[in-house]
Amino acid sequence: MDKFHKTNEFMEKIEEIEKQDYGINIRKLNVCGIDIYILFILHIINRNRFSSDIVRPLLRYRSNEPITIDRISSSVIYMDDITLDDDADNIIDYVLNGRSVIIVPYEEKYLVTNTKKVAKRDPDSPEIENTLRGPKDGFTENFYSNLSLIRYRVKDINLKIDKLTIGKRTKTNVAVIYIKDITNTKFVKEIKKKLNAIDIDGIMESGYIQKFLLNHSYDLFPQCGVVSRSDKASASILEGKVCILIEGSNLALATPKTFVEFFDSGDDHYDSMYLALFSKLLRMFSFFISLSLSALYVAAVAFHSDILPEGYILALASARASVPFNALLEAILMEGISEILREASIRLPKQIGPAIGIVGTIVIGQAAVSAGLVSPLMVIIVSLSTMCSFVAPDYTIMNPIRILKFLLIFATGIYGLFGFVMGMNVIAVNILSHNSLGVPYLAPLAPLNLRDLLNFFLSDETLSKERPQILRTKDKRKQGGKGKDKGI
Repeated sequence: MDKFHKTNEFMEKIEEIEKQDYGINIRKLNVCGIDIYILFILHIINRNRFSSDIVRPLLRYRSNEPITIDRISSSVIYMDDITLDDDADNIIDYVLNGRSVIIVPYEEKYLVTNTKKVAKRDPDSPEIENTLRGPKDGFTENFYSNLSLIRYRVKDINLKIDKLTIGKRTKTNVAVIYIKDITNTKFVKEIKKKLNAIDIDGIMESGYIQKFLLNHSYDLFPQCGVVSRSDKASASILEGKVCILIEGSNLALATPKTFVEFFDSGDDHYDSMYLALFSKLLRMFSFFISLSLSALYVAAVAFHSDILPEGYILALASARASVPFNALLEAILMEGISEILREASIRLPKQIGPAIGIVGTIVIGQAAVSAGLVSPLMVIIVSLSTMCSFVAPDYTIMNPIRILKFLLIFATGIYGLFGFVMGMNVIAVNILSHNSLGVPYLAPLAPLNLRDLLNFFLSDETLSKERPQILRTKDKRKQGGKGKDKGI
């Protein structure tokens, strides 16, 4: 295809933009007798860079040599991120993405410069993964800032950042990050396959991607971990997992993720292994309490009061004498109020949210007991259950529990302890049936891998010399071995 035909295509595209009113600005410059067209959108470009690094050098160009696209890219403008393209159909997409397109008549190619301006905030302490000892630099909504945080921590030439664009209208940048000589290739292929299969108008947040990575759309338990801290994301990558960064989101995704790993905190790896063991067991016990405590209350009060001490049976009966509801309705009422207060505290402004949440809980609980609507024990149980739901470092594992505990209360209220046991069995079977990128969801508990289980609970890098076997990594050793030979 000759350059005159190409120029006709470029000029036709400029005429189309002028007629259709896409909101694209066209700046026409005359340099050494040659018209140069610059296409851009004013409110999404860095105007200072556009003026000083593109427009000014072009207007100051003085040479006997004719100005060409190659000369502009190599010795005229001051931009560092430039590309050449010859496809006229891509011009509008470039401009809508914050780039400036320079077209010179009778040239076979046009120049694309990255002048995009992104409103961003500096890395700050993460809000959902607070830590006492770990670093405070959390991800922000800026895509390239988040990439720089990963690069800052993992200075390995084998670190791969594969970029994709998802969303027909938003064209959101998504990065799949892994270490080439560590991560199982099957994981990377499966993730890219699922991401490339996404056909949607736009991606607003990492939650969109997280849903598309589920094995089935109706799965209740998450199969990707949510990461807001760069040290946690880097540690996952070094372990052999894949990290996914999404433009516009301050939360990254880490996968594959097993059930027990949702109870792992960054502090566990920085403190004593005895404290790590105690903390993880405490979090898992809290998970069980949040799920089952209200249901056990219903079973004990409504069906099996004989399991309680004799003296306490009389005290409980006296406290419930004025309660107009049976144990099932009482538990549902209080758990429902607890969920309302939780939602309200999240939506309220930051300045008054904590105060309203605490006062509302105390006032409503006290008033409900004084009015004889619920028993004091029920208030204690719901308060403890709610507190336990905030213990897990990754909050996404607790979201299914907020739903399942109501189903468990219903089953127990109808069938008693038998319903409770059957409900717990259904939940256990559901968890067992899941997998994350082919990795069993309950690993290393089921199937049992004693070494991986000990390494997880102890979280001691001096003892954990190999990566988890369930990840089937290429380089299995974290200490010595291949890593030592490379001088790392």
